[in-house]
Amino acid sequence: MNLTHICGDLYNRLFAVQISSPELRVDYEVWTRIYESLPEGYTLPDYEILQALQR
Repeated sequence: MNLTHICGDLYNRLFAVQISSPELRVDYEVWTRIYESLPEGYTLPDYEILQALQR
């Protein structure tokens, strides 16, 4: 078992639509780096960017 891979559900807070997938394993170091680099309250998809692209 690779200890750097954890349940992906721990990062569901990044997504506007949160779907539990306990079988999905993600690299802890990579996803923590992604999470820490995003602005507070950021979610995927970023609705502000999507609205700007639709104009």
